[in-house]
Amino acid sequence: MGHVHGGPDDMEMSCPMQMSFHGGSCEVILFPSWATTEAGAFVGATIGFFLLAFAYEGLKYGRELLHVSDASKRGTVANDKRTLRQALLSRMHLVQTLLHLLQVSVSYILMLIVMTYNCWLCLAVVLGAMCGYYVFGWVRNSSVDPTEHCN
Repeated sequence: MGHVHGGPDDMEMSCPMQMSFHGGSCEVILFPSWATTEAGAFVGATIGFFLLAFAYEGLKYGRELLHVSDASKRGTVANDKRTLRQALLSRMHLVQTLLHLLQVSVSYILMLIVMTYNCWLCLAVVLGAMCGYYVFGWVRNSSVDPTEHCN
């Protein structure tokens, strides 16, 4: 059973939201104004989400690399004599916080893409994450868990 998205255009009428796994290139992606009714636009979106999932894995690796680099510059955690204020206001912590914001935002976008229940979009996200892990995951440091949220 499809639910029609409300909106000013008739575009939503041609791409009803489906609540079960389905194929096809007619899909409303994230916003009612982003509807792919042509195969070319859908293939472009699929490739884009593959690349986004791949980049997400790279972002997780990059955050870990920054953490390890910063920790090695400071020495061991036991030798870290910064005050709480210094730690919270440090440049590296602010960069890590912004990267964490980006990581969480991208992970939720990818989750919403999977929740379109379009088999091709789901496959693009899963394969992008797999390829990203293949490229970035083999050098992962086990001391940091960059997947402390929804992925």
